[in-house]
Amino acid sequence: MDIKGKVCLITGGGTGLGHEISMQLAREGVDLAIGYSRSASEAEETAQACRELGVRAIALKADLSSAQAASELPGQAFQALGRLDLLIHNAGTTRFVAFPDIDKISPENWDEIFAVNTRSAFFMAQAAAPLMRQNGGGQLITTSSIAGIDPLGSSIPYACSKAALIHLTQCLSVALAPDIRVNSVAPGLLITRWVAGFSEERIEQMQSSALLGRAAHVADTAAAYVMLAKNESITGQTIVVDAGQTMR
Repeated sequence: MDIKGKVCLITGGGTGLGHEISMQLAREGVDLAIGYSRSASEAEETAQACRELGVRAIALKADLSSAQAASELPGQAFQALGRLDLLIHNAGTTRFVAFPDIDKISPENWDEIFAVNTRSAFFMAQAAAPLMRQNGGGQLITTSSIAGIDPLGSSIPYACSKAALIHLTQCLSVALAPDIRVNSVAPGLLITRWVAGFSEERIEQMQSSALLGRAAHVADTAAAYVMLAKNESITGQTIVVDAGQTMR
């Protein structure tokens, strides 16, 4: 499917993987609403870089720990850009707590991680679906994680939130069919600012344990979102991009 002229709302779209997804979609001719919570300058810079590629692009602030803010964001993108065809929920948060240190996880940590990583995806989907249907349908893509498949990652609540997000993706694919497809991309280790919470030894161990002996490339991971955006025959699936990290 040709996605030129489509409109995408991407949360966490100004930094790391989100920045690369935004740039690749802009090169395909997709107009973008780039959601952010704290990274205002990076989101604005990404939007400007996208505009230089000839598409419309704006930055929208939203605190996705708020269900109301999550519900309002798709409408803000629709109002600004005139339609909504693709929603990419890429924003995420965590606390870096080793699995054995369960006493260091507070109820507040658990609730915030689930609110941003999982709950916001549902309420954005709920708000986005009727907007997408005004133009015949669309697609949602969530950013899950291999931490939602295997018991690993930055913390137990993070891993559980991503496992829940994978199942939510499947549930939404049933709920929103046949005119809205819902898929997920599950990255492995990516060398972005996210890994600042891991020690150098942990990063090296994760890279060496992957079949390819390295982290997945950010550009390769972003390309999976573009593939899904173009493919009209995939729904309810989780695409793992992890350089073989989960094959050990």
